[in-house]
Amino acid sequence: MRRMRWSWTQLQDTPVYVRRYCLDFLGLIAEHERRESEREQRRAERASRTG
Repeated sequence: MRRMRWSWTQLQDTPVYVRRYCLDFLGLIAEHERRESEREQRRAERASRTG
């Protein structure tokens, strides 16, 4: 849970359902960032082809 900036103790003290929710949420963020990265890469490739 580095991205949440939790210590190991805080993570252990957190209820399981909260951890699951956070993992799901972080997964959504990662998926969005991946798609944005791919979109930017396609834009850069198109821009380099058109000069």
